[in-house]
Amino acid sequence: MKVNGYRRAWEVNNIEGLSKALAWRDSHNGAVFWLTHNNESFPALAIRISGDLADVHFFPKQGHAGFRSLGGLNEEGTTRLVYEGCDPAAGEETSNQFLIPINAVRDIAIEFFRSKHMSTGVPWFEL
Repeated sequence: MKVNGYRRAWEVNNIEGLSKALAWRDSHNGAVFWLTHNNESFPALAIRISGDLADVHFFPKQGHAGFRSLGGLNEEGTTRLVYEGCDPAAGEETSNQFLIPINAVRDIAIEFFRSKHMSTGVPWFEL
């Protein structure tokens, strides 16, 4: 599996390697990752992390707007995610309905690593 981040990349062949790549954090205590299998473009899993929150976006195929993870925060409003490479550099506002706790990211990524499918561990919103 390829794990691409902002100005860095990992080639992972097992769960330990995947966990190590996903544990990396930038100077803002954030990260952005794009996961794909081998040389395929899709399906893909996009992960944005800021502190102890994340959002996950699953793209099943080219041309499909994808699915966004649901269920982490039960608060209204938005949260600013900050990580190297975000646009604008001051952070990206994300609706709280799409944010999940950081501890759920590893399980979602492992399921994608094993199956190439969207995780069943969280609810999803189809775009």
